[in-house]
Amino acid sequence: MGSPQAFLSYTRTDDEFFGGAITGLRKALELGVRVVTGNRTFEIFQNVEGVELGQHWRERLAQALDEATFLIPILTPLFFSSEACREELDRFMDGEREVGRNDLILPIYFVTTPLLEKPGQIEKDRLASELVKRQRWDWRSLVDLPLTDPQVRREIRNVSEQIGRAVDRTRQVTNLAPALERERERQFKDNSEVVEKAAQPGRPERTRKVILWVDDNPWNVVYEQHALQRYALDSVTAMSTDEALQHLSRGEFHAVVSDMKRSPDDQAGYTLLQIVRDTGYKLPFFIYAGSKTPEHVAEAHRRGAQGTTNNPDELIKMVLGALRPEALERGTLAPTPG
Repeated sequence: MGSPQAFLSYTRTDDEFFGGAITGLRKALELGVRVVTGNRTFEIFQNVEGVELGQHWRERLAQALDEATFLIPILTPLFFSSEACREELDRFMDGEREVGRNDLILPIYFVTTPLLEKPGQIEKDRLASELVKRQRWDWRSLVDLPLTDPQVRREIRNVSEQIGRAVDRTRQVTNLAPALERERERQFKDNSEVVEKAAQPGRPERTRKVILWVDDNPWNVVYEQHALQRYALDSVTAMSTDEALQHLSRGEFHAVVSDMKRSPDDQAGYTLLQIVRDTGYKLPFFIYAGSKTPEHVAEAHRRGAQGTTNNPDELIKMVLGALRPEALERGTLAPTPG
């Protein structure tokens, strides 16, 4: 096996949850670039084993990253909370700067990520601030479609051609003769069907769970709710403590996420938490507020919350960890019964 021309940076949790969709996309893009460029050796390196297998594999991972010309990060909330993904992105950005380039990172936007959508959050994260300056391929509406879907095939072809142009700036891949155009379309169709059968044996049925989200400014958390929805976690919003308690008395919820201040109570999050615990509800409770100082984290835990943060992607990871703990431990988000 030769040196890979591109390196796929992603979390296996996302790939497992979406039924191998990231692996399938990687294989389809690899085939697509080979078709549009004629380079049969084009390879996108994917770490399918994980760095926990030992130092030898970590060295192989570092070698592949250093040898690759392009980095393809799959952007999700879990990507930005993954130390390994952040390290890969940071390392590749350093390499870009060393060679005076800024076009070697080719991001694919896979799941809505609050960190990339909320202006108040972007500037707090150096890597996110850098990525929002770059062209991203928006894959969010295609995530649940099979690779054989005509819309997906078109987008795979589009991305493959753009990667091809990045691989070889001097080669024209857009002005194809009509006969060659038809032949390449046929190859894309055949390739996507092969990838679909080999890489996506079937996506798991997902048991959806419901979060009670308490915030008197609900429009401030729409990105967070949308991201969690992609992981089979729906939200019901309440704008007050009283409304939240009414929802709890009428429906079944698997977790509560609450802001802290709701007029006229500056500690409304703790007020609701106390009532929930006194009533006997044992469901996970998270405070999503403006601070995550050590003293506030300790206070939230002392009062019976599972966590507190002001970082949207950290919140998403905490909620996923509470509702799918066994999944995050083994690097997958396979649904659990009940």
